Amino acid sequence: MSAKQLIPFLSLLYFSSSFGLTLSGFTAFDTVIDLNARSSGVITKMVSPGQLVKQGDVLVELDSTPHKARLDRSQAIEKSLTPVFETAQLELTRAQELYDRDSLSQIELKNTQYRLAVAEGNLQAATADVRLAQYQLDNTLIRSPVDGRVTQLNTNVARYVDPSVDLSPLLSVVKSHRMKVIALLNSDQWSPALLNKPAVIKYREHKFKGVVSFLGYKRIKQASGLPAYELFVSFDTELAIPNEMPVTVEIRD
Repeated sequence: MSAKQLIPFLSLLYFSSSFGLTLSGFTAFDTVIDLNARSSGVITKMVSPGQLVKQGDVLVELDSTPHKARLDRSQAIEKSLTPVFETAQLELTRAQELYDRDSLSQIELKNTQYRLAVAEGNLQAATADVRLAQYQLDNTLIRSPVDGRVTQLNTNVARYVDPSVDLSPLLSVVKSHRMKVIALLNSDQWSPALLNKPAVIKYREHKFKGVVSFLGYKRIKQASGLPAYELFVSFDTELAIPNEMPVTVEIRD
């Protein structure tokens, strides 16, 4: 059942001026990050759904063979052009000395300066090619941007992916320790004073401290026909709580 399907089933339990507001709701991941490849290639390795990951962990690997070959080639060209540039520098230093002693014409000096400029430009272009090849090689790895959990995979090993053609995410990662509760308020209970109020979330035998992080202004029509407004309560937890689990929220005065 999706979040939108669950909304009509959320109900207000009771309100007590001495205790606060108690609502029923369901859990949702506070941060969901969809990831796609930044390079085309065949998937050679990937994580499993539900796997816990750390920031920087590799989630998906693409075949890097052509990218490694391109990097090796660009590095070899850069290496071969380095002594050419260094020699051109020495030649210009020598030419300038001769020119200062009137032993070299201005045209010959200009030609030496030109050869250095060409050598420098070629070396800079080769260095840029190395950086580009390294960037493309790095893009064969999809890494987790956060500590969290893999919640959804939309691909498989041996599949060829091309982000320039298919923009749909390959997988999704959530901050599993950061969650929220989605509940509904009726018109009488809605108040701007609720925002940032402390709350207690009850999930089975567990309790968590949270805070009202969102108060909706857009009316939602329930199955009963009565209007309601969304309210989010954000909280941290070390438990692996699934999405859309029923909970109770107590918002205190």
